Parts: sequence; structure tokens; C-alpha cells
Amino acid sequence: MRIIPAPKSVKYLSGEFLFSRSTKLQCLFRNIQDNFNTFVYNLAGYSLEKGNDILFYIDDTLNLNDEGYTLEIDKIIKISAKTERGLFYGMQTLKQLFAEHYQKSLDGAKLQCMFITDEPRFGYRSFMFDCSRHFFGVDVLKAYIEAMSLQKLNVFHWHLTDDEGWRIEINSFPKLTTVGSERRATRRDNKQISGFFTKKDVAEIVRFAADRYIEVIPEFDFPGHTVAAIAAYPELSCKGEQLEVETHFGIHPEILCAGKDETYSFIYSVLSEIAEMFPSKYVHLGGDEAIKTEWNACEKCQKAIKDLGLKNEEQLQAYMTNQAIECLKQRGKVAICWNESVNSGMLDKSAAIQYWNDGKDSARVIAEVRSGRKTVLSKFTPYYLDYPYAMHPLKDVYNYEPVFKEIADYTSNILGVEAPIWTEWIDNPDTLAYRVYPRLTAVAETAWSAPANKDYNDFTRALPAFQSFLTSVTGIKQTPAEKCNPNWFEKIFIMIKFGVKVIDYDQIKRSSVAAREMKKMREARRGENEK
Repeated sequence: MRIIPAPKSVKYLSGEFLFSRSTKLQCLFRNIQDNFNTFVYNLAGYSLEKGNDILFYIDDTLNLNDEGYTLEIDKIIKISAKTERGLFYGMQTLKQLFAEHYQKSLDGAKLQCMFITDEPRFGYRSFMFDCSRHFFGVDVLKAYIEAMSLQKLNVFHWHLTDDEGWRIEINSFPKLTTVGSERRATRRDNKQISGFFTKKDVAEIVRFAADRYIEVIPEFDFPGHTVAAIAAYPELSCKGEQLEVETHFGIHPEILCAGKDETYSFIYSVLSEIAEMFPSKYVHLGGDEAIKTEWNACEKCQKAIKDLGLKNEEQLQAYMTNQAIECLKQRGKVAICWNESVNSGMLDKSAAIQYWNDGKDSARVIAEVRSGRKTVLSKFTPYYLDYPYAMHPLKDVYNYEPVFKEIADYTSNILGVEAPIWTEWIDNPDTLAYRVYPRLTAVAETAWSAPANKDYNDFTRALPAFQSFLTSVTGIKQTPAEKCNPNWFEKIFIMIKFGVKVIDYDQIKRSSVAAREMKKMREARRGENEK
């Protein structure tokens, strides 16, 4: 059989191992033992007693990285790794083998004898879930985290705050959820969207993910994408005017004021509570799509630029971000920011960046990578999973090679890859599943498997069995591969349908006005800086 993600090497041996209810398991790590027994019980109706048919070993001598493993199926099954995490990934491979070959008539499975050596290509293998635009609860998140673990993904990036909804409880600012989590409508549909995660919910998700060796990275996006926060606390904006939680998607000019002390106190308080809730190494600070026209007209922001000896609003954003980074450093955390955050040239060197922008911004990102900046690749085309298959077909997602060709030694500063799902146009679990799967499985194989071991035709031949396996464990529906690569006629139809759904004339008008104002501001600043 073809395992997904493709292992580093597989050597087939003669003979078979009969896996049945009499098979016994020996594992010193209770979490792994319980996880595997739960899987077997849910599939076959029995659990394995303690014994020496399946053995898990820690072996410090293996010539593999800390997430690598070997899996030997012969007279017994032996999984070896240098770490507990490696043993977990070996177990996930064994689950696939068992699920594909399980036969009720045998009450078990006949497994081909083989020897697998395996380890991941990237150490950071991530899926981002936007719960701000539309709220998805704990049970949905758990299903996707379970699915991530089966694909050997190890980072869950949780997008929790945006213009259209604040989704995480912050005790020091209670109106973030009492006001900021309530949206009266989405454009003109009059359908209220609400919901947020309590600290108890967060602890449950973090614990569930940790049991599957997945790090949960929260995102608090600022200074842009903060209308929901400003709706709760208008004093955080430059104008101080009462707003409502944004009902339109896109980029909005209302952002946090960078010239007020209370804005910084707000940021520090939010980050302090987030740091307490999440044990992750990283915290994501957003930093993307911040229109600074309000800063240009704000006396306090302009005074801050002058007092701090800054040149422009771009550097003012860098100052604000660096203050937040210092707050995180004091709490033992490292910041990640979207790639726009490097535009000023002042971003703290400790911060990692996440590259999503196509086009000219890649030159800046390449320069940052060359200088030593740690980077996560989440290129919009083709890794944004919320866009239809007509734009980002499965084959393109699978074949995308996440490297910068301009950099020979890219691996030292590329942490890994991430595929985001933004939920502006996704308001139910069925649409969510349709967009995510199987494209996230393709991303997972790129994140784990060496390029030489990847083959799209082999992948698609193995995909139906893997989809059945994933659905049986998680309940997540899977889009058949034949629907994931539309022909040209189908692409036209899909894009017309998608365009009719997403077009928003009000937002287009606002964005055009904002673009003109930004251009004026930059031109004025260019003249000032030349003096």
C-alpha cells in the first residue's frame, strides 16, 4: 500500500503479520497506548491487552531527527524512535496499515511484512483555522486537530480576532466578548453571528492538541483587523467613535491608535492573558493589511512619530509591534508576524515571519530569509484553502514546492509550511470540509515527505483509501479527487458562481477610497523623507 504522507523509505519483506484481538501491545507511554487502543476499539470493537506483539522503543542511536521513526513488521511489530513524538508518528502509520487491511471476517488485519524508515522534511507543519469571520465550536476544532495528527501535522494556528468577530475570552477586557463577538449580520443577510471560546474551552483545545503532539499558536491580529475590538472599546481607535462589529469582509481603515498609551496597555494585557492560556513557543501578532490613513490624520500618532524619531507610519507600526514582541519576550514567547511587518525594515530580529503575499513582496521576504529571519511559507497561491478548486486545484497544491529558488541554502531559515482556511465565505461544516479536504492532505505530504518521494499519480491512487481512513476516525467529509481538478469549462462556471457570491460593491468602494488615500500618504511621506 501507499502511505500518506509518503515515508522516507519502505522495504517490503516476505510474509504477513496477523493482527487480531489476540495481538498484545507494550508501550511505556500511556498517551500513545491509549490513543492506539481507542482507535482499534472504534474500528474493530476490541482493545489490546498488554504483551509483546507490538513494541514501542526509545532508541537514541537512530540516525533520524527527533520526529523520525522506524516501523518493522515481521514476527512482531516494532516501532522505534528517539523521542515520544517519533513513536506517535510511527503509530499513526501503523493505524493506516491496520485500517486499510482490516477484515471483519478475520476480526483483524493481515499486514505485509516491511521495514519503514521515516522522518519529516520540515519541523513546522501547520494548518490555520479562522474562527473569527464565522465561529466554529470546540467539537469541530477537535475533529480537525485529530485529522491533523493522522497526517503528521504538528502546528494548529488559531486565528481568533478580526474585524468581524473577537473570539477569545480576556478577563481584563470583558466587552471584547460581550460586544466584540456579536455580529448583527454578514453584509445584508440579517443573520447574526456570535460565539467565543472561554478560557475553559481554550484549555480543552490546548490539552486535546498536546495529546496529539500538536502546538496551538494563537493569533491576536493588530493594528489592523481590529474593528471588533474597537466596537467594544472605541477609545482604542484614533477617532474614538463608536463602531459596530464589521459586517463586511475585506480591509478596513479603522485600526488601533498607535499614539495612545491606553492602546499599548490594552495590547500588553491581552498578550499577558494569551501567554498564560497557551504554552506554545510562538504567539502570532498578525500585522497584515493595516491601512494607516487614520494614523496620518491623527495628532497623537503624528506626535508619536516625531517624538520617537521615526520617518513614517510604517515605522510606527514596527514600533508598536516591537513593543508587543518585547512583552512576549518577557513571558518566554517568540512572535510570528505576517510578512507585511518587515516593510519598515525595523521589525525585531527575534520575530519570525509568515509569507503569504504573492508578487513584489517576495523580494523583501527573501532578503529577510537571507539575513537569518525564520520564515513560514503560506503562499496565497496555492495554499489558501478557502478559495475554490478552480483557483487552487488539488494538483497545484500538491506540486507546489515551498522554497525560494533565489536562495540556495533555504532550509536553515525556513521553519516549514502552513495552509490557512479563512472563513469569510464558509459558514457551515460541510463547506469547510469541502474546501479543506483533500487539499490539506496534499500540503501535509509536502510538509513531511522529501521531494524525491512525492508523486502526484501515486498520491491520487492512494488517496481514496486514506480519505476513508480519515473520515472513519474524524467524521470529516472528503471531497473526491476527481472534483478537485476542474477542467477549463468547469473553472469558468465555478469562478462566476464564486464571484457572484463574494462581490461586495460597498467594500470595493471603501477599498478604492482607502487605496487612494494610502497613495497620497505615501507620496507625501516620500517627499518629506527626501528633505
